[in-house]
Amino acid sequence: MKEETLFNIPYYTLTTSNFKIKKKNLTKLFNSYPDIKQGIQTFHTNKQSNNENLIQSFSNIMDEELNILTEKLKANISITDVWSVTYKEGEYHPPHNHGSMGLTGILYLEFPKNSPITMYIQPWNNFYLDTTTYCSLPVEEGQIIVVPKFISHFTVPHIHKKIKKVISWDMNVNIKN
Repeated sequence: MKEETLFNIPYYTLTTSNFKIKKKNLTKLFNSYPDIKQGIQTFHTNKQSNNENLIQSFSNIMDEELNILTEKLKANISITDVWSVTYKEGEYHPPHNHGSMGLTGILYLEFPKNSPITMYIQPWNNFYLDTTTYCSLPVEEGQIIVVPKFISHFTVPHIHKKIKKVISWDMNVNIKN
């Protein structure tokens, strides 16, 4: 009997080069776009603010990593949105995805040791048990994870007094001719 994989969902991990310098620059940049908690949100974010100028500034700082991703994909990428999310003790992000086409990236900017990590939800049920399967990827501060936008993901409540802060961005992918 032969067994093969019917579907494959790629993801990408990158380590931010010169992270200490880039962290300082990103922190300064995102301080101009403060994270707030609105309504029933279970986390702080600047997603609702006008971040139009943020895309270019973020791209300039993260140019090296974005170029590595472009080369790996053999495609052009364009960032369509960028924002930050801050988790204080007890805060979390419920399951969500970012759409059906393109990629989304997460940079772990502030990540206290043993912080809860992003959990990814397999987009189909386990065929033996008809249950949902979850996956997490080991991460540390300065690491970037890139997944397809359609992958639902979430975080469990943050357990530290120190904040956890991530920067996320959505990208369109255009095959190079």
